Amino acid sequence: MADDSAEEAIAKAGAEHDAKYSANRQRFEAQSWYEIDHRLTLLLAPLFRMGDDSTIELTVVVDGTVISGSVVSEHAWTQRQNDQIRIGSPAVANALAAVDSKTAVDSKTAADSKREEQGLKAVESAEVNRPQRQDRYLHFLAPVLLSGGVHVRLPATRVDLRKVAAWSIGRISLD
Repeated sequence: MADDSAEEAIAKAGAEHDAKYSANRQRFEAQSWYEIDHRLTLLLAPLFRMGDDSTIELTVVVDGTVISGSVVSEHAWTQRQNDQIRIGSPAVANALAAVDSKTAVDSKTAADSKREEQGLKAVESAEVNRPQRQDRYLHFLAPVLLSGGVHVRLPATRVDLRKVAAWSIGRISLD
């Protein structure tokens, strides 16, 4: 019974999130992505399209804080996060996995329908380079946060690409 209520609560939260996302979708789609470093976007593009085994070591500065670690695909990050949640609450992890799989199917179907309606056979280069919904974030596995000389190890962490002020390839060593 507790599993059902947790699953219902997660499903309800997912539905509320989807409603908010849909309400703001046009605003997000119209948003200019010029503030994301074009070279960083090009560097990450293959990672977003490749399988779960793809990683790149990256160091970024976000709001004056340095974050350094392995960047992976959203799918790999989601799996790791669900594994961390499953340790404490299997019911919540199962509910999140169900919502994630439904959202992924709905997003793909909506995108396919939109393309078909518009009859787009070729995509303009600006559209190709603009991050899609899932490409708006860096997904770090076990990064290190460096702030004020303090090193903090974090679990699976997500960073908004629009907040990245500086970046470099590679991981900062803690030696």
